Amino acid sequence: MSKSRIFLFILLAFSAGVGVRSFVFVPHALVWAVGIGAVTVFTLGVLRARQDTWVIGLCLIVLLTGIFRFDVNERDRPDVSAWQGKNVEARGIVWEAPRRDGAVQRLKIKTRMVDGVPVDEPFFVLATVRPYPRYYIGDAILFEGVIEMPENFSDFDYISYLARDDIFLVTTFPRAEKIGQDETWRLAVVLAGIKDAFESNIDNALPEPHAAFMKGLLLGERASLPEELIENFRIAGVSHVVALSGYNITIVGASLMSVLLWMTVPFVVSFRIAIGTITLFILMTGAAASVVRAGIMGVLVLVAKKEGRPYHMTNTLAFAAAAMVFHSPYILRFDAGFQLSFLATAGILYLSPHVERWTDRIVRAKKESYGWGLSVRKIFIETMSAQIMVLPLLIWLFGSVSLASPLANIAVLITVPYAMGAGFAAGMLGFVSPLLGTIAGWGAWVVLEYQLRAIAFFAGIPFASVGVGAWVAVPIAVILGITVWNIWKPSGNTRV
Repeated sequence: MSKSRIFLFILLAFSAGVGVRSFVFVPHALVWAVGIGAVTVFTLGVLRARQDTWVIGLCLIVLLTGIFRFDVNERDRPDVSAWQGKNVEARGIVWEAPRRDGAVQRLKIKTRMVDGVPVDEPFFVLATVRPYPRYYIGDAILFEGVIEMPENFSDFDYISYLARDDIFLVTTFPRAEKIGQDETWRLAVVLAGIKDAFESNIDNALPEPHAAFMKGLLLGERASLPEELIENFRIAGVSHVVALSGYNITIVGASLMSVLLWMTVPFVVSFRIAIGTITLFILMTGAAASVVRAGIMGVLVLVAKKEGRPYHMTNTLAFAAAAMVFHSPYILRFDAGFQLSFLATAGILYLSPHVERWTDRIVRAKKESYGWGLSVRKIFIETMSAQIMVLPLLIWLFGSVSLASPLANIAVLITVPYAMGAGFAAGMLGFVSPLLGTIAGWGAWVVLEYQLRAIAFFAGIPFASVGVGAWVAVPIAVILGITVWNIWKPSGNTRV
């Protein structure tokens, strides 16, 4: 067994340990017992020069390390019992860009003082407040209200979902006011200001609902999307398009490279432009942790293109995912954005060559015969590869199968890079001149209008969406897993 494959198994074992512990509590006695056995197996394997034996022992040790890492994260929760269920007056800092959803704002506040007394260990509170006045990252906030533990919904572990962001207390509609600005957040405040100005440029360049749709594509903002449009997204199976999960970043990064290469831009220059665009995109969205993770996945696709060896990116992809899980164990189970990003990236890396062959067989054409349509062909192939890979997760998350989804995604996703490119140009040119932003907005409007009409058409088809149990995702995931394994397995020499 090659060293690179052993390294991959170690990474998978760690993630498996975190995953197991995220679902069930593992008694410490069992961990110690298995740990002793794993060390014994590893030692015997080394002494007897039995590679398979010591690899199994090592993977078991690493799996237990994943369980231990999750336990450490659980124990590191701050003790907030002293304030739970009490009406308090607290001071803190808005730690991340507020999430605005229609009639409310949700603020992640790092609380540093309670009832006039500084706390030894600052903790986060998720405060749901009214839409105005608007708050921004870095604002110093004084709020008064009851803070309490979040509660799980019947079918959703809301407590763990918030815990992924280290939030263990919530407060609803407290009395709140801004009392200053935290100077340590100067860069974050600047970025947030640029993002708000960028959104304003989009509003000036496009009418509604096109502007709201564009902000969803570029920034993941869904607050201003009409309910009818959101329902159409769900029925047509394209809701992921306006979820800033890295799915968009992965598709756009790969598509941008394809378009630039078709325009005969040198490969190295195309690569650098694409990397720079993703970096700028991350900064424009406030560089939130979820977006940074998504950006890393998008960059991996570009690196694979640069190296020309997609199959050999296995260890790099696994290492990036394992590092993110080590830093924040909760994301493996509770961060849909991370999951979509990882699966979309894997789909492009592993399924693209096969989707390409299937496509060419269906249309009975070779690569050279596509001419100017070559870039469209590549975007289609990469879009469908990502879409196939994320299908089980989308079924699991939304509890339904959109029968119109395959055709709707082909019709919509193939134009997403162009819509995002035109919208990004409109937002950026708006800083130079509102007129230039409006002109670029005309091009964006044409693509968005097509997408909205296509989505409405597919959503209007009878029985376009059928409710199913989440279990349907399991056999599909198993089939995809076996497929990817068979694709990867024969190579046998995956590089880091």
